Amino acid sequence: MPLGRAILFLAALAAAAPTPKPVSFKTPDGWTIAATYRPARAGRATLILAHGVGSASQEWGRLAERLTLEGVGTLAIDLRGHANSQNGPSGKTGFTSFDASGEWPRAAADLRAAAAWLKARGVPEERIAFGGASIGANLASVVAAQSPSAPFLLLLSPGADYRSARLAARPGLKTLAAASTPDGYAYAAVRELEQRGLATALIAPSGHGVQMFDDPATLDAIASWVSKRARN
Repeated sequence: MPLGRAILFLAALAAAAPTPKPVSFKTPDGWTIAATYRPARAGRATLILAHGVGSASQEWGRLAERLTLEGVGTLAIDLRGHANSQNGPSGKTGFTSFDASGEWPRAAADLRAAAAWLKARGVPEERIAFGGASIGANLASVVAAQSPSAPFLLLLSPGADYRSARLAARPGLKTLAAASTPDGYAYAAVRELEQRGLATALIAPSGHGVQMFDDPATLDAIASWVSKRARN
């Protein structure tokens, strides 16, 4: 396709892409979770995305925009105690107390609530996938391991045991695990998953979590992998 026609084609796709929509839902333990929703095209999967410590759903913007052009849906959440998800039970607010209170592993409920929200809106369970970066990757792994219908799992810079949220794996689940060589702890976790036959490994030149998207080739590879699995 000539360059001019390709540019027009991509512009048309972008114009037709759904507008990101702010939504919210409750967890069973009383947190109100804010999220940004981009619906999937018919027949494609929706990927629930969880960010890293101290970040927010907006960190997924580059990947979500790419996936939207391929018809893949995304539901990027603000984990409890972060950004617009400050409304918690018994006066709980920010994440800075989570290490002392042991709250981090309980944040897996945020992803389960996101999946329940999608199912209530007609998204089939077998088209709800999970992904995350850093602590979000560990949380996503736990929920995906307990979700037998999940079609795939995306892990950016997971750790074997990060802030008491242990990395989980389910044999047979299509999993892409990415880390950069300088990020030693995450790199070791990704290589272990690969050696155990539990994930396809992608090694980026630098960065932790979504920082790896600063390398265009890494962003392209991850978006392509997700897009392919979201159509199967």
